[in-house]
Order: sequence, then structure tokens, then C-alpha cells
Amino acid sequence: MAIIGKLILEKNEHINFRSGDVFGDVIIEKDYLQLRTYAKGDLERGGGSKQNVQFDKKTAKEFRAFLDEFIKGK
Repeated sequence: MAIIGKLILEKNEHINFRSGDVFGDVIIEKDYLQLRTYAKGDLERGGGSKQNVQFDKKTAKEFRAFLDEFIKGK
């Protein structure tokens, strides 16, 4: 597991949006949170398509601030 050590806010980037449902899951442990996403159609989560993002509590709080900014539309 590689914990995110620093988050950098990039406001001038364009997101390459692809429509369709992607499956994801969240694992919460005592000191860490992990978000895993899988390729479209991999509902069994077994096709080797997994992408992981791991947060400790410090970076989770930073990311929460980014999410709050996004949700509020700033």
C-alpha cells in the first residue's frame, strides 16, 4: 500500500470524462481509507482492472476540503 503523501490542487486542468458506470468500493480501517475503482463492466472486481487510492487521516482531511469546495461549487 502506498499512502498519498501530498495532494496538489490543479484548477486549470480539463477532465477527460468518459460516460458509463464504473464499479468502486471503499475500505475503512483504523488509520487508513482506501478507494478502489474497477473498469467498466468488471462488476465481479476480478479482471485485474483495479486502481487504488489510499489516504491516511491527514490527507483524507485535505481531500475532504477539496470535496467540500467541489460540492459547494466554488
